[in-house]
Amino acid sequence: MQSKSARKAIKDTMNIELNEKSAMELYHNICNFMLHNDDKCYISVIKYKYLLLCGEISTAVSDYLVMEQLLEKMQAKHPLVLSAIAYIAQHKS
Repeated sequence: MQSKSARKAIKDTMNIELNEKSAMELYHNICNFMLHNDDKCYISVIKYKYLLLCGEISTAVSDYLVMEQLLEKMQAKHPLVLSAIAYIAQHKS
């Protein structure tokens, strides 16, 4: 995941402005949560990324779309967890 793609997807999807380090931290925390609590959803995101990369879409665009999908799935299935993880990433010193 490219940090610039993650940052842009977070800004467009959640209207949160994060620096690149915080955006990557949010991405890793979401992936970690999904891997341990919603593995079917995590696998569907991995399959989506694979299909995008097989379709010869650039890495930056595919990373943006994957991050966008992760955020949308978290918002739909685990909105409170997403809010908490995003809050921590946004306000971490």
